Amino acid sequence: MEWTKEKVLELLEKNDKAVWKAVHRIYQNQTEAEKAVGDTCVYNGVGFSGADANILSSFAQFYGKYGYLSQKQTAIARKKIKKYTRQLLDYVRGN
Repeated sequence: MEWTKEKVLELLEKNDKAVWKAVHRIYQNQTEAEKAVGDTCVYNGVGFSGADANILSSFAQFYGKYGYLSQKQTAIARKKIKKYTRQLLDYVRGN
């Protein structure tokens, strides 16, 4: 399947597990220092933005530990993760 921005957004809108995995995937792009503090300190065009780093890092850590997000976490993550479509597309396309 050829992934497009529209297809990624549609998947994120309809599939909770895709949201959880997307948050975890973008978290993997954070530097180790950023993961340790739950913030963005290197502005390298990957990982979470400064505005989202704290909350989405905590969600990624929760997902890593428990394998899911709560309904409230999922709703917040779904809204925020959509701005990371470029990084998600790079990942699914193998870039």
